[in-house]
Amino acid sequence: MPAPIAGGSVLWMRIWNQSSCRGPAGRSNIRNPAAFAPAVGGLFSPLAATLGRPPRETVTPLVLQKTVWAGSNLNGYPQGAQALRELAGVKLSAKQVQRITSQIGADRVQERRDLVEEHRRRPLMERVTAAPRVKPAGLAVVMMDGGRFQRRDHFRERAAAGTPPKQKSPSDDKQTHWREDKVGLVLSMDSETHSQDPAPEFPDWLASAPVVAELAQLAEREDSSAPTSPAEPGPDEGDAREPLGDWKNLAPKLLSREVIASSAEADEFGWHLQWKAWTLSVPAAPRQAFVADGLAVNWTIHKKHFSQMTGILDLMHALSYAWGAAMVLPEGPQAYRRYATWIWKGQVRLVIAELQTHQERLGLPPAEASSGDPRTRIARALTYYENHQLRMNYPAYRREGLP
Repeated sequence: MPAPIAGGSVLWMRIWNQSSCRGPAGRSNIRNPAAFAPAVGGLFSPLAATLGRPPRETVTPLVLQKTVWAGSNLNGYPQGAQALRELAGVKLSAKQVQRITSQIGADRVQERRDLVEEHRRRPLMERVTAAPRVKPAGLAVVMMDGGRFQRRDHFRERAAAGTPPKQKSPSDDKQTHWREDKVGLVLSMDSETHSQDPAPEFPDWLASAPVVAELAQLAEREDSSAPTSPAEPGPDEGDAREPLGDWKNLAPKLLSREVIASSAEADEFGWHLQWKAWTLSVPAAPRQAFVADGLAVNWTIHKKHFSQMTGILDLMHALSYAWGAAMVLPEGPQAYRRYATWIWKGQVRLVIAELQTHQERLGLPPAEASSGDPRTRIARALTYYENHQLRMNYPAYRREGLP
């Protein structure tokens, strides 16, 4: 493979000279077809414009592909440059890897934004029908979640400026290195429908699933900046590795999966997710479900872009709030099992009624109450279930073969 800088440009100039410097008889007009004139103002690739690259781009398309992969998938641009040198014999600096990767990334983001904008301009009736030549699946599912991540590049900027990191500001999150991300999942699936609930009894393996406790503790940490308490025991002392038996047969069969992730604002991300779903003909699927946790932005996007889909509150998050509230009650695991069974059976109103009784007995949490305060935990669970009880009809979802 030719070297990507000088060698690559020499290769391009040789190709150009040999293909373009011909006389009427097909013979070269110059004595040495491989010769080329000194570059004026630096070397450049004649195919740069065709490939949509800057005029002075000096890497071949194959090297460009390898560079972007290394710059995108390794831990940093220096590691990418080292991998290219050791594995492909390509000598590029970390700065060059960064520049090329950033350029290609920006191009791809702009291409996607153009497609989303084109989708936004479509008439409403076209947006809610199948995409051309794409057959919809029997079951289409959109899932959405959000989280937080740290921008590493901001650390370097502050270190160079000699300024300490700023504290988190609720009013302006962009002043910190913390950012919010949004992740969307578009699934094409297949499943059976049932005349009755195929699983009316709360499963033992789900009662002992450690993820329920982990989700509850994560939600508690996000609601408080105070130091977290030691991890509490899981929902049950049973073995979470209990065989699932026939439960796997009830899960919808996955046909295809598309994932998008972005730090964009909710409005932009909502259109992005709707466009991705439209490309898979989700609006034309006979059965549709939108699954998310209780984050407000999730259901704002559902209302604006996916209101035709059955909204489902993620079961594991629903159970996690039951666990968080039960662990501050005298009954502990027994209370959790009771709440979880009611939720499974679609009887969340019974959970709400019992939590209201406990809230009246303990009182409302004061402003200074910690996230682990029993009054706080019960109030959080009560608010959560009151806000989302219409999305918790799990027996109906199981009958329809929804996830």
